Amino acid sequence: MLGLLAAGVTLALAGCTGAAASDANSAAPSSTSSSSATAVPADDLTQRIAVVEAARQCEVGSSAFAEESAITADLDARLAAAGLTHTQWKDWHDALATSPDLVAQLSQVNASGCAAG
Repeated sequence: MLGLLAAGVTLALAGCTGAAASDANSAAPSSTSSSSATAVPADDLTQRIAVVEAARQCEVGSSAFAEESAITADLDARLAAAGLTHTQWKDWHDALATSPDLVAQLSQVNASGCAAG
């Protein structure tokens, strides 16, 4: 089930990150066009972010948040606990649209499923 969720999230990200990617490009100069964007390689930092994201997906999928802002607050608390920033997560999240390595890394992290709780 989590694999299906990860696939759905991946597909949603691919469709939803176009505007976010252009925002990220305005913040970070790039010499590539969107059709030839360089894929971000998976590394230890992206692994840490993927672990946080997988846990967050499990939580969001099993909890009800009274307000949308609580979802962001939950994410930020998880990132801070892992020594990460929202900006790092957002850059990683935006890069999923063009990086098969990051998608594979997230899928691998998600393969173990959500902890029963």
